[in-house]
Amino acid sequence: MALEDRNRVVILEDRVENISGAEFPLSFDKHEVSYSLEELKNALDIKIVHLTPTEIEFDLIGVDASIANALRRILLAEIPTMAIETVYMINNTGIVQDEVLAHRLGLVPILANPEDFNWKRSEDPPTDQNTV
Repeated sequence: MALEDRNRVVILEDRVENISGAEFPLSFDKHEVSYSLEELKNALDIKIVHLTPTEIEFDLIGVDASIANALRRILLAEIPTMAIETVYMINNTGIVQDEVLAHRLGLVPILANPEDFNWKRSEDPPTDQNTV
């Protein structure tokens, strides 16, 4: 495979070609390409497609898919989120067990601004201001 073709992923009708299946970035066809931070800086290009105060859409050009995926995971981890953590059951007469129901409630996404709530410290009692 030519070096200039290594930065393109080809999507065919029944398969995807030119993907790196290596265990580490920048390894193609069992030939290692040494990783250099300077080369990454020179090759990296970010083009902003759409920008608002709450959203950004950009194209990340010149990096291996594993590096782009690592950046995606870091960005997702830094988004403040809210979820149900503790559920108190008074009288569950349904067929779903308490633990399963509590777990499912914790998976429900809550559309709320976390900055509107006071964070509950471990020693604070739960109130309507620091719990959902």
